[in-house]
Amino acid sequence: MAGLNYSKQRKAIYDFLAGRRDHPTADVIYSSIRKDISNISLGTVYRNLKVLSESGRIRKVDCGDGLEHFDANVDPHQHFVCEDC
Repeated sequence: MAGLNYSKQRKAIYDFLAGRRDHPTADVIYSSIRKDISNISLGTVYRNLKVLSESGRIRKVDCGDGLEHFDANVDPHQHFVCEDC
């Protein structure tokens, strides 16, 4: 992650997102990362998601549920939300 100060937590968050094809929320990320980094806080996850998002490493995705979701794939691509179910 050139250009950003290294932190174990930030790398774990980015790696978690990079290995997924869905768009998890901060709570899902926190619950998953906590299995490997037991002392990570939800606040740390939110702060690092903000840093990663503002630096262009990840992006926020609106899934239509009022929650912030995150995606490590910053290449142009579409997100569809089913409005029927």
